[in-house]
Amino acid sequence: MKSQWRDIDIRYYAIAVSLLLSFLHALLNPMPNADAFAYVRTAEVYLNDGVAAAFSWYPSATYSVLIGVLHQVTGLNLFAAGQLLNSFLYALVVYTFISLALEIRDTRRLAIIAAVTVLIYPQLNEYRHFLIRDIGFLAFALLGLLFLIRYGKVQRIADIVVFCVATAIAALFRSEALVYFMVGPLVLLFSSQLDWRARLVMLSKMVAIAIGLAFLAAVVLVILDVNVVRILRRIVSVYLPFLNDAWASLSAESSPLTDAVFGEYAADYSGQYIVLFMTAGLGAILLIKLITGFGAVPLLIILYGLKKRFCELTNPALRPVFCYALIAFVIMLGFLMLTRFMSTRYTLLFCTSLVLLIPLVIDNALLQVRGESAMKITKGVLGFIVLFCAVDAHISFGASKEMLQDASDWIVANTPENVSLITNSSYVAYHSGRVRNYDKISRYVDENTITYAGFGTLLALALDRNVNELLEAARSFQQVELVVQFPAEGEPEFAIYRRTGFLP
Repeated sequence: MKSQWRDIDIRYYAIAVSLLLSFLHALLNPMPNADAFAYVRTAEVYLNDGVAAAFSWYPSATYSVLIGVLHQVTGLNLFAAGQLLNSFLYALVVYTFISLALEIRDTRRLAIIAAVTVLIYPQLNEYRHFLIRDIGFLAFALLGLLFLIRYGKVQRIADIVVFCVATAIAALFRSEALVYFMVGPLVLLFSSQLDWRARLVMLSKMVAIAIGLAFLAAVVLVILDVNVVRILRRIVSVYLPFLNDAWASLSAESSPLTDAVFGEYAADYSGQYIVLFMTAGLGAILLIKLITGFGAVPLLIILYGLKKRFCELTNPALRPVFCYALIAFVIMLGFLMLTRFMSTRYTLLFCTSLVLLIPLVIDNALLQVRGESAMKITKGVLGFIVLFCAVDAHISFGASKEMLQDASDWIVANTPENVSLITNSSYVAYHSGRVRNYDKISRYVDENTITYAGFGTLLALALDRNVNELLEAARSFQQVELVVQFPAEGEPEFAIYRRTGFLP
């Protein structure tokens, strides 16, 4: 019986643990993230008007449509359906990560190390209770990478099909997956195990099948009445203003950007270097985001492995991994140059791909350990690392958000349904039932928001320094009065005001 348990694939144990962790995260973090409301609203559009309407409402609606489907199948509310979908996507990430490690070295010990690594990797697991499409993109992009590696080894048609399908699904979550679809297969040209003619044949076969499958997918989307051209236009339209702004700022001999950076006088002499200045500065931001994305401990392990040459950088199975990491880096740099901001979660694919080196480093380090005392020390260090990362990944030390629930309950219990409400919290907008476009809520409040609010309008606001200053100024002019604050005693984190006085 004991032998039977040992014979079970480590990946199945890891999936079970992953599902349990997802359940615990959903239980311990009942407050949805801000982006969750946009996905839920799109899911409502799908449920009311169908797939085509959902994609018209939000170009990357796949995640929301799947939430809607799970709601229809299970009867769960949309937020719970989203958590269920997340648990499946995380299980796929875990399975694929371990499978990728086994493509590098097929041993049970490496599989166990890889399972522990992906289950306690802080940057990945901190998002378990978030409703975000990034995990779907990550899961299917890594699945595509897995079958790209397998095709490079064995050249099976089935591996090409799975690569294309998985990467296409990833593109439905995030459109940049199309870059991996087009560029990723080029890594086959660097296979040292085959001559150039065999490499070209292998790549040509893959490209031909990919084109055929892409045509078939386009036909299916047309049948579903999904306007692909319009969706692509909407995606481009999001970035076009950034592109126009960047071009205007960087191409002009004298622009507000060069004047702001160098000053009006120095801009005449240094303005020509604005592109270099911006590239260096944004590159530094990207570096910081990547360090944050890895986390201190995983990054130190990788650096240690590079120093000791434990990373096996010449392993053929790692070439597609490095190719994906390079593509991800170029995409991140381009995005940062275009929009001038970067969220840490955009680094997930880059960091998770390179975190595959950690199981190799640890496995090779264990192979070098000699002597009982040295083994005890090594196990102690590894035990501390596992505990530290597990706590970092799965225990939240952030501030409680219960005041949002208290505020929503107060509004429902103490105000009529037709009351005008302005809020900077999507949670309050949704659960109070007083704001129709709850998915359009902005976190930022300016002076006009208060000044032009109608008489009697409630202002339910999460408080930060900027909001506090605006409210204090409004109170001094008797434009608002405090109705209730949360918590009732001590420093408030959320407050409800009523608009008083006269409009300007």
